Order: sequence, then C-alpha cells, then structure tokens
Amino acid sequence: MLTAAALAFSPMIPQTVPAAPVTSTVSSFQSQNKAITPAQYQSMLGHGMDVDWSKTSEGRANYQPQTVIDFVEAGIKHVRIRVKDDLTPDVLASLDRQIDDCLSHGLIPVLAYQADAFKNDPSERNLEHVVAWWSTIAARYQDKSHALSFDLLIECTDALNQQPDRLNEMIERVTAAIRQTNPDRIIMMSPRLRSNPAYLSELQVPSQANGYLMTEWHFYAAGPSKTNEKKLWTPGTAAEKQLVLDQIQMALDWPAQTSIPTWVGAWIPGNYNDGDDYTLSEQMTFAAFLCDNLDAAGIPFAVNSDTKFYDRQSGQWVTAMEPLRDLIFSSSAN
Repeated sequence: MLTAAALAFSPMIPQTVPAAPVTSTVSSFQSQNKAITPAQYQSMLGHGMDVDWSKTSEGRANYQPQTVIDFVEAGIKHVRIRVKDDLTPDVLASLDRQIDDCLSHGLIPVLAYQADAFKNDPSERNLEHVVAWWSTIAARYQDKSHALSFDLLIECTDALNQQPDRLNEMIERVTAAIRQTNPDRIIMMSPRLRSNPAYLSELQVPSQANGYLMTEWHFYAAGPSKTNEKKLWTPGTAAEKQLVLDQIQMALDWPAQTSIPTWVGAWIPGNYNDGDDYTLSEQMTFAAFLCDNLDAAGIPFAVNSDTKFYDRQSGQWVTAMEPLRDLIFSSSAN
C-alpha cells in the first residue's frame, strides 16, 4: 500500500519512458499520419478536460472554434469529446468541425460514446447498434491524425454493470469493427462500475487490439464527498488521502501486469451536482493532491467538465473558477 510520502519515490511505480517529442503544432497533429504507441500517447495526454461540445444539442449550438484556442492557451492538452446521440448529419458535422479545430491547434481529441441504450439493456440489438455507431465513426475518421483516439464507452453503468462478460464482448466486437479501417489507432476500454479501477483485472484484451490499446478509468467522477466513506474528503486526513492512493495503486497494478497504459478519463474537484458545499480553497487542496500524485504515477487525466470552468454562451472562462483552473492546467503542472 502506498503512502502519501512514499508515492513519488516508490519502486513499485513504473516510470514513464519519455517518448520521442511530439510537439503541439499545427503540422504535427494535422499531418500525424504515423501510428502513435500507447506509451507515447500516454505521455502526450497530460492534463485535459471532459467536454460537452457534442453531448447535447445545446453544446453543439454553443461551440465555437475560439473555445479550442482558449483551452490551449490555458494549458489544456487534450479534450474528451463525449457523444450521447445517434450519428445524425448534424452530430457528424459538429464532430468534424470540433476534431479539425482540435488538431489544427494542437489539442488532442479523444472521442467517447455514451451508449445509454446498451448500458440500460445489453441486448444483441443494442450491442449491434454500438458496433454500427463505431463502424461509422471509424470509417469517417480513418484518415485523420493518429492524435485522435477512440474511447469505446463512457462509464459502464446500469444493467451492464452486472454483466462483465457482455462488456468484454462489446469491447471485442467493436474493436474488430474499428480495426477494419483503423488498424493502428489508439482504442480505449474501461472497466465496469463506472470505470472503477478495482475491476480493471476483469477486462479482456481484444484479439485485434494490435498493440494500440489503453485503459481508461475514473475516480471521484462525481467529486469527493463529506459523508460517503468510499470517497471521503473533509478535507485531507491521512485516511482520506490513502483512499486516493489506493485507487492509483490499483491502476498501476494493471499496466505492471499487462503493459497496457492507463489514464483517468474523469474526476471532479468538487461535488458540484451533490450539494456543491466545498469551498474553492477546499477544492484546490483536493485537486492539488490528485494532480501531484497522478503526475508522480505518470498517469494523465481529464477533469469533468468544461461547463464548470468555461461559459460556453459567452465564450469566457468562469472568473470564480480561474484559480482552480490555473492550479490544474498551469504549464508547471503539465
């Protein structure tokens, strides 16, 4: 078990081997037609943010290319673009623009699918829909920069939580479908129970992973809690810090056994949707601890989400959140 003091120096933590530098320039991302290894991609992801640019009609309507520029200038290295809806012409046109804007400005786009119908009812019909959804995406973006990656499922929840074999079947079949057009693009799979790292060991490596596979996991995806013992932060006793470190260690055990790199697809510095009773100072203390220890472990992450930090209607950063944003995304933290 890791302690807060020992984490950065523990020999149990595999150190990320520096990859050949990949600069965040227009030419490097737009012309990145060579495969990127998972280890390289892990080192590129840095500190990022989940975004709702394509998750809702409101997000699509309010998206502006300036947002990408603002994110890059704030030090954000990647965005996890979450998609909820079927692939209508409007959704696809929106994705086209967002992906191109990201690549043009050196912001890594990770495309993630919500797949609510399959999570609620993991029937064959709904599984086939997920396969078809990703087949369409893969064919449409097969010639895009390899800086674009595919995150197969946004948190395993609902009925699918109780069917780990069905989750693995989905991963196997979707990966096979994507590989028909994208033989060496990074694909990301995640464990059940809201991408809990405790269940990483249940995942089965798809037969057509081709070596271009990562795992994505979550903790504190709905923020810390002042009452829930599983994610307690009140703020920052030794026991509460150990809760964080234990989950990071779970995530480190997986690549040590499989050589498959991981990253955190979502965490929140405050309980914004469940009381919102952490002060900014408390959020910054919690965020600093997570950032420092994820960085020490060589694990990149995305913060959930853009709507808490950026006013998409005005195209401006939320002033009250700027100190927290700067703590997480400043160049010194990346």
